[in-house]
Amino acid sequence: MESLAKTAVLLLFSLMMLVVLLELEARIVEVDESAKAPPPYSPIIASCAPKLPKNCGDEVKESVLGLEGSVPTADCCRQLVRWGKTCHDAFVQLLVSREPASQKSSILTNSKTIWEGCVDV
Repeated sequence: MESLAKTAVLLLFSLMMLVVLLELEARIVEVDESAKAPPPYSPIIASCAPKLPKNCGDEVKESVLGLEGSVPTADCCRQLVRWGKTCHDAFVQLLVSREPASQKSSILTNSKTIWEGCVDV
C-alpha cells in the first residue's frame, strides 16, 4: 500500500511539473510572438493612409528612399500636396524608422526636396 501511495504522489508531482512546464512554454511563445510584431502605426498614419492612392504612395516612397529614376508624377504631386505636410512628414518618419540609420539623412533630404518640388507643381 505504501508503494502505491508513493507512486501516486510521484505521478501527481510529475503531472504538476508538466503543467508548469507547458505554462512556461506558452508564456515564452507569447513573448516571442509579441517581439516579432511590427510597431503599431501612429494615429496620424492611420488617418492619413487611406487618403493617398496606393500608386502615389508607392511613387513617393520610392522617391523618398532615393531609388534610381523614381520621381512622383505631376498627378501624384498634386495628390501629395492635398494629402498635406503633416501626413507626408508622418509617412517619412515611418520610413526612417524602418530603414537603416545610415539612410536617415538622405531620406530626410529627399523628402524635403520632393515636398518642395510637389508644392511647385
